Amino acid sequence: MIIAITGASGVGKTTVLKELSNILSGDGRVKVFHFDDMELPNWDELDDSKKWQQEATTEWIDKLVHSARNDNAHILFEGSTEIKFYIEGFRKNSYQDYQILLFDCSEETMKHRLIERGQPELFHSNMIGWLNYLRREAKRAEVEVIETDKATVSEIVQALIEKLHVK
Repeated sequence: MIIAITGASGVGKTTVLKELSNILSGDGRVKVFHFDDMELPNWDELDDSKKWQQEATTEWIDKLVHSARNDNAHILFEGSTEIKFYIEGFRKNSYQDYQILLFDCSEETMKHRLIERGQPELFHSNMIGWLNYLRREAKRAEVEVIETDKATVSEIVQALIEKLHVK
């Protein structure tokens, strides 16, 4: 199974997956990947960031599906990308054993988290717009929403472990 997690900056994607990685370290049945492990472009020089995101997401899904099939492993992947790009990538690969999750939190929580991690500049109207866009897209695609400010990191990690049927 592949679990693809999306969400705006500051909703807790990386924090949760770091904790999950710590708990499952050494368990070869689960692999964790982060969109930002890919070489990112210079955003100022990029002509079409949406097209780049779509192509990069498809490239990632190709790799994730290959790993899931060939390594007999469960995959957790996080990246702040559009849900429809995930769906397109899985369809292209004729892969059906996946779930997309949206990590979400209140704007106040997001702002606090971004300030706490030293990136207050990421809390702006465009990021709020992105958060709201992902919420609408999740509703439209019937994607499960995990409200990260209504559960502890440990509770969210445990829920992910249960979804993967490990431990």
